[in-house]
Amino acid sequence: MAGPAGAAHEPPARDTWAELLRGLRHPLRLLGDLAGRVNDDDIMTAAAALAFYFFFAILPLVLFVLALASLLPIRGLEAWLLENASQSLPQEAYALLEGTLRSLFERPRGGLVSVGAALALWSASAGFAALINGVNRAHRVRDLRPWWKVRLYAMGLTVALSLLMILTFLLTVFGSQIVELVGRRLGPLAAGIALVLRWGMTLGLVLVVVAAISYACPADERDWQWVRPGSVLFTFGFAASSAAFSYYVAHFGSYSATYGSLGAVIILLFWMYLLAFFLLLGAELNALLEGRAAARAPRHDPAWQPAHAEPRVVP
Repeated sequence: MAGPAGAAHEPPARDTWAELLRGLRHPLRLLGDLAGRVNDDDIMTAAAALAFYFFFAILPLVLFVLALASLLPIRGLEAWLLENASQSLPQEAYALLEGTLRSLFERPRGGLVSVGAALALWSASAGFAALINGVNRAHRVRDLRPWWKVRLYAMGLTVALSLLMILTFLLTVFGSQIVELVGRRLGPLAAGIALVLRWGMTLGLVLVVVAAISYACPADERDWQWVRPGSVLFTFGFAASSAAFSYYVAHFGSYSATYGSLGAVIILLFWMYLLAFFLLLGAELNALLEGRAAARAPRHDPAWQPAHAEPRVVP
């Protein structure tokens, strides 16, 4: 994703975190600047478009994950996907997907590894192509790469996410057995430490996915950073808002009574809207802090360039 020689480089990770700490001394100003960027870049509309693409990409993504898993001696992936979907999605949204997912799981998948998997990969990557456009908007970068190169990047992100989903499945399933074994051999304290490590690794996988998005999606030159401020904002912001929305739907919402059979579709779309919004909000926070850190950098440092008001153009 390297831009041309002389393109603007982002500040090192330590400087964006230092800029965040400076901003937290005046939180209202930081929130105001972030809200201004969200409004100027029309992130609400971009998140709505992303939710639409995610809605149509979710089933091809599951299909592609199953095609990959069929190449490995893995059993129980279907049940794990359903269990995690039931825990993550609101009940009505899960009920909408459950029948379709079960029909996918029960169908013979012998041909998925070839043409079917390629078609599923192409369809699922449409969501990531839209995500690339949204992140470029948040960073105010004009992407002049040809469409096929953008789609190749999107397909690479789809494959990487699918592999991480399978790895998360292995950690979840075999992690519990490892924790029980450690508890029997070394006692409850060691079992507690193993449990923390297990879920810490799962959280780490989520951060790796967001780090890959932050690195690969913007069209300008990026340095790999394991954890960015925007990644933390996405992880905890989306988790909290998703849990709050699920609680509201379960205890107070009346979508089914109001919208009938469309209620589940509306709930699922809004859940995906939250996912897209916090992804783009994290990108906006990263871009804001990078711009502040670059503006604070010494003018004689050739590695940094001050942020520009106009969008950068990257061929």
